[in-house]
Amino acid sequence: MNSATFQFGIVQAIRQPAIKPTSITWARFCKALEYPKIRPDKDGPGAVFGTFSKQWRNRENVLTVTAIAYDLEQQAGGPAIPAPTAIAEDLRGLGLAFAVWTTYSDKPEARRIRVVLPIEDGLAPELLRAAYPLPLKYLPIITPDMLDATCAEPARMMILPAIPADRRDRYECYCSTTGDWLQGSSLALAATEVLRAEKDAAAARQARFRPGPLSGRESVIEAFNREHPVEEILEASGYKRRGKKWVSPNSHSGQAGVIVKDGRAFSHHSDALGDHFWHDPFDLYAKLQHGGDKRLAAQSLRGGRI
Repeated sequence: MNSATFQFGIVQAIRQPAIKPTSITWARFCKALEYPKIRPDKDGPGAVFGTFSKQWRNRENVLTVTAIAYDLEQQAGGPAIPAPTAIAEDLRGLGLAFAVWTTYSDKPEARRIRVVLPIEDGLAPELLRAAYPLPLKYLPIITPDMLDATCAEPARMMILPAIPADRRDRYECYCSTTGDWLQGSSLALAATEVLRAEKDAAAARQARFRPGPLSGRESVIEAFNREHPVEEILEASGYKRRGKKWVSPNSHSGQAGVIVKDGRAFSHHSDALGDHFWHDPFDLYAKLQHGGDKRLAAQSLRGGRI
């Protein structure tokens, strides 16, 4: 795949929405990564790995995703980020085409590394979230808790190599231009299975949360609060317990910012719960399972009955 065409868009800065579609060989793309820009700030040109219906950086304008891109960052209390040489060695062992480089913020005590795996024939943008962790099944050196989950967004920009002048000698870049690209068709099939399993699991959760027989004049919400503690709702929604606190599945820092007290939960995260209020079990269920729509949540608990 050395001479295969690699398509992506160039954006001039983080807050610049205009995209310049670019089509070059994978070998040429890798060659360009060998020469990082020397500048005083990290903001600058970046790549959005996709093809586009309009030259404007927006999820709706992404036609296909052309690479899976991982941003590895040391998380508080998380595992150590492996050296880029070790990541490159494992990818070579898998026979894959890849690009691995250190970022502007990379330091020996706090590694920050980017990994790009090109996709042959591309991937539908709506499948990226489900497909994103799939290559890691064969790459155990990288674990999901090392990743910035926002990179699973089709229109996400990844800043191209840059380095401060005082760290120019520490930049590292490793590529394979002869390995195999990820197969878009295989990724699509696997991602579709993931989404189907998630749908089945969501249906099972809804059935699990429907309360039993009501007691006297008890409402469905009162019955739900009686039967389901907030911890159960948090766990079913992907939150992880860290000691006495919980960490959001969408946390970028890895910090546990959800506390539970007296049967209610409060979130310091900037997530669905981060509204500065305490939430009882039904509040959590409505926010985390039904986008905050309490009417829809109550209807679901009644088994579809209004």
